[in-house]
Amino acid sequence: MSTRGLGGWRRRPAPRGMVTIELAVGIVTATLLAAGLVTLVLLGVAQAAVAESSAQIARQIARGDEAALAVAERRSPRESTVVHRDGGVEVTVEARSFVLGIGDVPVRASAWAAYEPGVGP
Repeated sequence: MSTRGLGGWRRRPAPRGMVTIELAVGIVTATLLAAGLVTLVLLGVAQAAVAESSAQIARQIARGDEAALAVAERRSPRESTVVHRDGGVEVTVEARSFVLGIGDVPVRASAWAAYEPGVGP
């Protein structure tokens, strides 16, 4: 790069280090954005897991299938709470999911199922 000044042509100093700074800021931004998106996806997966667990447990209780109920309760998310209610059966499954920058966030899902004929309280 050259410019013409009063004394003739002279070289303009090249900007050095700007690309490095821009690249560093870009990488940090992209990393934080990716971490945030992964965290939100994991929160969605946790919500889907508790929803599926509550539906499975309610269905097995309504059917009166103790063996399948035990399997469904074992498959429910760790540190989950299962609450059985009457009037059909209502099951609420709660768990906690870590969200970057916030901490543990509770996720909860409920499902209701009518008792099958011949099964009930």
